Amino acid sequence: MNLYTVHYRKESEASLTGLAQDVVLVRDGFNWSALFLPSIWFLSKKMWFVFGVYLVIQAALLVIVFWGELPTEVLTITKITGNLILGFEANNLQRWSLDRDRYRERETIAARDMVAAEHRFFSQVTSGRVFSRRSGEVHFADSNFAESSR
Repeated sequence: MNLYTVHYRKESEASLTGLAQDVVLVRDGFNWSALFLPSIWFLSKKMWFVFGVYLVIQAALLVIVFWGELPTEVLTITKITGNLILGFEANNLQRWSLDRDRYRERETIAARDMVAAEHRFFSQVTSGRVFSRRSGEVHFADSNFAESSR
């Protein structure tokens, strides 16, 4: 079982469509993509600020190694260590970036994979709502209707 944190903006709670477009699930644990391809991972998650900081750190390492006349092994060991740390902390950096974009952590879900986590979250969210096909809006059902429809 994996743990996923659910993040979305407060203003997207009003409609199910807005919530479906806005919700982000972040898996807890080690991130292999961030270990091997951190730049691509940052860009794919739209973590622009973190990507910029990563580039500055990489440039500073290059300057220190080449202008400081340090052996290139130092650069290699530093990059491997840095990527290992990124693998462990990448999902926390994603949570931090989401928090900066006004996404708030709403709940934690245990599921075997991302699809099961999304299914579990949306089945919890829609359990007390009624969907109107004509207007496309989602409204909370009154308690009598919700109990009779189950």
